[in-house]
Amino acid sequence: MKSKKIIGLVVLIFGVALFIFAKIEQRRVSGAKGMVNKSTSMFSGNAIGNTVGDVLKGEVSQYDTQLRLCEIGGIILIVLGGGILYFSRKKR
Repeated sequence: MKSKKIIGLVVLIFGVALFIFAKIEQRRVSGAKGMVNKSTSMFSGNAIGNTVGDVLKGEVSQYDTQLRLCEIGGIILIVLGGGILYFSRKKR
């Protein structure tokens, strides 16, 4: 295999792994948000409950941007790796 093909394959595999990682972690964060909503819903009637609920929701939501960037980066790497593999194939 040529070095371009190896690089393309590595980039493609890394992109797929990054995309899968982002999807798994987004599911975990979504589950944590559900647990926070369920746990704080019974205390939403008073000011302390609302404050604690907002703090917990903010702590869980801080990972949304990083996971979205990982997802987009994985897609970009998949396209880039596929393009490298496509354009480095043998031409007959």
